Amino acid sequence: MCLQYIDRKFAGHWRLSARCAFIAIALLACSDAASPPNPPPRDIQLLTLETFDGSGQAVHPDPAETPLSWDGAASQLAVTPYPNGDAAKENPSLFAARSWHEWFVPDGIMNPIALPASGYLSDPDQLYNPEFNELWIYYRGVTSQNEIYLIRAASPTHRSAPLLVASGPNHTIVSPTVVRRAPNDWMMWSVNSGPGGCTSAATTVELRRSTDGIHWSDPVATDLASRDPYPWHIDVEWIPSRGEFWAVYNVKVAGSCTTPALDFAVSEDGVSWSPMPSPVLNRGEVPAFEDIVYRGAISYDPAGQLVTLLYSGARYENSRYTWRVATERMSFDTFIRLGAAAGVTPTPAATPPLTDDSAP
Repeated sequence: MCLQYIDRKFAGHWRLSARCAFIAIALLACSDAASPPNPPPRDIQLLTLETFDGSGQAVHPDPAETPLSWDGAASQLAVTPYPNGDAAKENPSLFAARSWHEWFVPDGIMNPIALPASGYLSDPDQLYNPEFNELWIYYRGVTSQNEIYLIRAASPTHRSAPLLVASGPNHTIVSPTVVRRAPNDWMMWSVNSGPGGCTSAATTVELRRSTDGIHWSDPVATDLASRDPYPWHIDVEWIPSRGEFWAVYNVKVAGSCTTPALDFAVSEDGVSWSPMPSPVLNRGEVPAFEDIVYRGAISYDPAGQLVTLLYSGARYENSRYTWRVATERMSFDTFIRLGAAAGVTPTPAATPPLTDDSAP
């Protein structure tokens, strides 16, 4: 299996980049089956978030870097509270950074920043648009349709009304994630599970393109969901210093949304992807994520060659799921070691399965 993985990577004409490092580690892992690389030590820290409902429970973390002139903080964070699976509280909320693991509600902001007329809201994804000096916040409204909305924020307290930018039948536009590479070069990935949603046997990751971040093309399929387990919620980032797209995504098996792991993949064009062999995070690696690892996010600091990950997940206790957000920062070298660490992707926990009614 190792050799098949390496052959597939070289067949894709890998250049000298992060992907070459992934291959080198994979080669080391394959060179001595009895002595695979040991996983690096973890420093995963749970976030303490003052959610509007008072629970501190949240899911769907997504960060964005902004200039200090925007609101005095270099980083913003979007989440959706999800106290013990209460979808009525699953509405986009904003925080700002004191440090990479300390977040606060900005002065004057009233969370949540959007409420549904019906159904529920989920899956926020945000980015800074320098042309307008605005934070653009995308999120998904769920009824019998999936509706993707955009809120444009000139500051934490000055925001536009939500604008509908994409829609489709329910479960066909799950977890939108948007990248802006230039003023006229925008890309949106999302997961299409068909009408089955959590009960689906497989998913497809699709890509839309735009010249303004508002008007989007029809989707085209990528190859990211070409193997089992399948992506469920996804975050994609463009890494200019490496000329690569990076994706982190929790993975589902047929018939279940109780996702057990977060995977990582890299791409040059956003269509053809090369996943790392092993997950970035498995359920059970920290007690708060004993049973579920859910939507994550990734960012990269090229100056310090540091990778920052945000995680969400849950633990089943007292007959309910408790949802938390956590973060971890590591060197790039440590990060790629995770992909070659010994271990097998775990199966979903033997706890009540998440369904379309209970999955965030």
